[in-house]
Amino acid sequence: MDLHYEDPGVDKLYHRIWGEDIHYGIYASENEPIAAATRRAKAEMAKPLALTPEWLVLEVGCGYGATARFLAERYGCRVVATNISAGQLRRAQEATEATAVAELVSFEVADYHDLPYGDEQFDCWWCQEALVHSPDKLRVLQEAHRVLKPGGYAVVSDQIFRPNRLTQEELQAVRERYHTERISGPNDYADMIREAGFELMEHRNWQEHAKTHRRRIRDRLAELTPELSEEVSPETLKRNYESWDAWAKLAEAGKLGFDYFLARKPR
Repeated sequence: MDLHYEDPGVDKLYHRIWGEDIHYGIYASENEPIAAATRRAKAEMAKPLALTPEWLVLEVGCGYGATARFLAERYGCRVVATNISAGQLRRAQEATEATAVAELVSFEVADYHDLPYGDEQFDCWWCQEALVHSPDKLRVLQEAHRVLKPGGYAVVSDQIFRPNRLTQEELQAVRERYHTERISGPNDYADMIREAGFELMEHRNWQEHAKTHRRRIRDRLAELTPELSEEVSPETLKRNYESWDAWAKLAEAGKLGFDYFLARKPR
């Protein structure tokens, strides 16, 4: 479990900077509001699926529940949204209770390495910028394959580093942040998706949006630091700014990207 997100100060920081949606965005312009860009990313990811109210979607690593609410609102489908962070699940539940889709969305504690669901239950498995946190990504994808019905879809977007471009110092920083020795690149993701038993249907490289998003998030943190300092410790603010600044520089240099994969379980 990544205890980084269980720190109350980190939770306050993320919720204030990212808002209800702690995901990457697809930007129509460099100065577009972050919230509009993150909503567009969800729409682009869902577009090939032709979701209907009959679908049952499992989201893993659901953050504050923004994607689950979006899918239920736009398509009328049912969503089981899961996470291992109690703090994020609490915020997700609170944000959903007063909405029109509260009956369609449920939030549950679940580890995507070992899902507490039976075989072939879901029409779609959705993982949005959460796979980066796993030290065993193949296991996560194998669990996705297990719980999906034949013909079901796996939707993945992720912050993906380009390990062959990273310096040794940069590699070590990524290993320490994500608690893993293996840093997987885009081709590794595609290989693991196939190894898990899926047919890979689509892969998109959204590198330009990674550059914009990482810069926007870093600059927003710098802008709001005086205000946040009343609730978040100086150490937490400094540590997160340094990390986000490093990721923004890696994205600008083409060493960190934002990729989307669509896969299907054979019938």
